[in-house]
Amino acid sequence: MSEEFKKALLVEDEVHLATAIQIALKELEIETVHVSTLKEAKKKYREQEFDLIILDRMLPDGEGLEFFDEGLEKDGAMVMVLSAKGDVSDRIEGIERGADEYLPKPFSWEEFSARVKMLYRRKMKNSSPEVETWKIDENTLVIHGPKGPVELTVLEFKLAKLLILRAGEVIPRDELLKKVWGFTLIPKTRTVDHFLGRLRKYFELEPDKPEHFLSVRGVGYKFIP
Repeated sequence: MSEEFKKALLVEDEVHLATAIQIALKELEIETVHVSTLKEAKKKYREQEFDLIILDRMLPDGEGLEFFDEGLEKDGAMVMVLSAKGDVSDRIEGIERGADEYLPKPFSWEEFSARVKMLYRRKMKNSSPEVETWKIDENTLVIHGPKGPVELTVLEFKLAKLLILRAGEVIPRDELLKKVWGFTLIPKTRTVDHFLGRLRKYFELEPDKPEHFLSVRGVGYKFIP
């Protein structure tokens, strides 16, 4: 039995790319329904059940993000947006409109498969009745996570707290540097990445495959409970 999604709706008008994506999904044992327009996508979504949506933004009959207006959240489907529009503002718009992942074109098939698998793990984690409740203790600088309570330094605590309290939201690097470290002029530094690495070691069951403290390349950072 596949440990991936069962059925995906692929909304992509580039024929060669759509064919390649269907092959990649077949290797993951995922059944795929392919359409090339926004109108067809909405029709299929109303008629069938999907647990994964792969959505192109630039479709012949409109902006792909308009698909979210169809009440996608009702079924809990996970959404990966694929687009040649890969600027930071474009990615932020996609995530704010409801995408769980935003993958700019062109991309490698290894990365595509890895992101599909990550979406599946996130879906299973969020649907599990045993998901850990993250508790923050201001007085002791302790945060309770999947591995139990962890006492943090002041800066580690400020970073973790900010991310946890804004769970699911992508927070830009510059904002974190200002609010956690107090920078007014933003330097070129990997400080946030180094501290995020520490939080992963403290809280992630598999630090090399993080599920909670995530980097969104070119956009910022986010926390998933």
